[in-house]
Amino acid sequence: MANKAAKPSSGASKPAARPAAKPAARPAAKPVVVNPGTPAPKSGQYKPVKGGPEVTVPKGHRMPPTPNGGPSKLVDPTKNKSGK
Repeated sequence: MANKAAKPSSGASKPAARPAAKPAARPAAKPVVVNPGTPAPKSGQYKPVKGGPEVTVPKGHRMPPTPNGGPSKLVDPTKNKSGK
């Protein structure tokens, strides 16, 4: 080993290390729920809240009626810039 100078001990211990700060959590996004007949705010696949098959609706197009009535929820948004 190379010559290393020993540090003089001052008798004081090292201050305790701080725990790593957690990154700020993003607030949960509100689910997109749209009633039949209203324009879709985002492109993607919508599933009726009361059950039924998923439908694909482009942004701005009217939502189709659902089999059991009630709104539809966005479950899979499109992955392109036009669907934002």
